[in-house]
Amino acid sequence: MSTNPDIRLWDQAAERYAQQSGGADDSFYRRLSPFLWSSLGELNGRRVLDLGCGHGWLAERLRLAGATVAGVDGSEALLRHASTAYPDVQFTAHDLTEGLPPSGVRFHGVVAHMVLMDLPELAPLIADVRACLEPGGVFVFSILHPSFFAQAPVEDAATGERYRKVTGYLNHERRWITTFGGHHHYHRPLSWYVDLLARNGLAVTGLHEPPTLPPHLGAEAERTDYERWFAGIPTMLAVACRPAAT
Repeated sequence: MSTNPDIRLWDQAAERYAQQSGGADDSFYRRLSPFLWSSLGELNGRRVLDLGCGHGWLAERLRLAGATVAGVDGSEALLRHASTAYPDVQFTAHDLTEGLPPSGVRFHGVVAHMVLMDLPELAPLIADVRACLEPGGVFVFSILHPSFFAQAPVEDAATGERYRKVTGYLNHERRWITTFGGHHHYHRPLSWYVDLLARNGLAVTGLHEPPTLPPHLGAEAERTDYERWFAGIPTMLAVACRPAAT
């Protein structure tokens, strides 16, 4: 068992997480999907790395799109689910705070869906991502939106106006998230992520702030007034970046 306390929490949450998250109907994936697939482009015969692959559902979708897929995650409990459900994907257990496991393999695409904000250390990983990208390759990641995710909605009793009150945005914080039994979230401002990418020779080529979708799949007309308001405040964002020209 890992000595990393964050990985231990994910091992404990594995059963619940595998049952409740991921797949085509997942709200986060529905928001990411158009941006992800347009950023990756044609995958037939190309290598793709799924970072923080969890129970493997996205790795399998990438494989079905024609890619040769490797998945890496720190939680051995989640990877047991992945290996059983998706035997045609190569899964490896590795603590991503230490970077990538040595392999010498280069990838057309590297994907990290809702992962980076849950890792306390990112510098070794981003350096390794840059090193493993093929020329012209792309790194696509999604995170909880640093500006809005953790800020509680407020309704002004006098005017009825709704808004999100943003405080302490520039402060780096470790926060406790209760979903799936509980895990840590590491808040950093968006500029910190961009600076980290730039220091490692990665240039941002796309930024996606999708509307927040309700958990159900009903038509827009079926949404409540609150859900329509909430849609205008993005609670996740996605970034595409490529090796910068030297």
